[in-house]
Amino acid sequence: MVDAIKFLYSFRSIITKEQWQEILPLLVQHLGSSVYVVYTYAAVALERVLCLTDNRGQPIISASEIIPLAAQLLEHLFQLIEKDPSPPKIQENEFLMRCIMRVLIVIKDGVVPIVDPILQHLIKITGIISTNPSNPRFYYFHFEALGALIRFGAPDQTSKFETALYTPLVNVLQSDVQAGLLEAQPSNTLRGNYQNLLAPILMPTMWETRGNIPALVRLLSAMLPRGAEAIVKGNQIEPILGIFQKLASSKLNESYGFDLLENVILTFPPTILEKYFPTIIQILLTRLQKAKTENFALRFVRFYHFISALDDQGYGCDFFIRVTENIQASVFTPIYLNIILPESRKLARPIDRKAALISFTKTLANSESFANRYKKGWAFTCEGLLNLVSQPPLPAAKDDIIKENDVEDMSFGAGYTQLNTVKKAPNDPWPQVGPNLGTWVGSYLKEADKKHGGRISSFAQERLSPEAKAGLASYLSG
Repeated sequence: MVDAIKFLYSFRSIITKEQWQEILPLLVQHLGSSVYVVYTYAAVALERVLCLTDNRGQPIISASEIIPLAAQLLEHLFQLIEKDPSPPKIQENEFLMRCIMRVLIVIKDGVVPIVDPILQHLIKITGIISTNPSNPRFYYFHFEALGALIRFGAPDQTSKFETALYTPLVNVLQSDVQAGLLEAQPSNTLRGNYQNLLAPILMPTMWETRGNIPALVRLLSAMLPRGAEAIVKGNQIEPILGIFQKLASSKLNESYGFDLLENVILTFPPTILEKYFPTIIQILLTRLQKAKTENFALRFVRFYHFISALDDQGYGCDFFIRVTENIQASVFTPIYLNIILPESRKLARPIDRKAALISFTKTLANSESFANRYKKGWAFTCEGLLNLVSQPPLPAAKDDIIKENDVEDMSFGAGYTQLNTVKKAPNDPWPQVGPNLGTWVGSYLKEADKKHGGRISSFAQERLSPEAKAGLASYLSG
């Protein structure tokens, strides 16, 4: 029997879809075997089969074919794992947990009718392995399975998940699961369990272990918009910005510092944050001057565009200029010419390029500083905009394909492993702009030109080269 299953596994790519549809129920049946080698090979073969796709990229075994078998299949797998409940034995066979993870990823929201027993099994296993984690591969697949259950099963029953998972997960913040659960919560308020987590998360000791930082930033970022009122009342903005300062001072953690800072700015209005901005900008300028890295420069440029593009929320490029010039007179010009303009061309992520494009467009349309003080800068900005809009951003990766990390060399330590089943999509603060950025640019500039009495058209004639005039005219006349 084992040889037959090994044969199927070895030649799985040349077996037809029709043949797999006949074989699949037999593999599920062999998970009920009492022989360790038989049920392990059956789990390995089944998990690999569920990854197979045809030449069009479509799964060989579709979710609709697995869903009717899912309850029985998953129950078989959990019974095998829980046969011996001692911590070392329950996590001995990572292949069984990997198969559970794969089934949950494949059936997606088909898990909703059978959420309760699966959730209870995973909670039970969490409690056992947390007392003595000995197999990092099992541990990883277990939390990916839990992440898949949260992603596909939690949105319609968040309270149930929060109640069930809070206790077993509160001491495993680095698992990245708490943030995924909070993001799945449709409510805009921070419930009691999460409010109780906020103060411990802000303790400096929590941020001393580097492996905690990615998950803590994500969890804190998810808490901010839901707990904004409580954070202001509790005078917790300064401790949060202190965390940003700590992260921004480290080359290893600078990106997480920017992520946190941008979420703070999206959450709180300038009336609350303006008094902190001189310190924020001073921290960033000091890093640029004394310990600049290419990544830090790109994140600084992305941050500038982020602020510049949020003029409808009280920020904008004139806000950035005012704060920067108050720190050091005339410092904005070299920053803009030597860092922001040239580095903007290197922005690769679609959301970063979108931020830059919106920033440049709003600068041309609305900035009084560029209209009156930085006249050459207005022309340079227009050229930067035309360059960005003529080169479309890289296509975003599809979010329906979930790959687990390479765990062949995984071991326990102070590191961090991203759970891909609850991987966070890039945040887009400008969804109203839409996917057709060129159309938006033309529409926005035409409306601004009318609003300002033809100022943009006039500046174009006075300040632009013939090539740039023609490029801008194509959007103004479109």
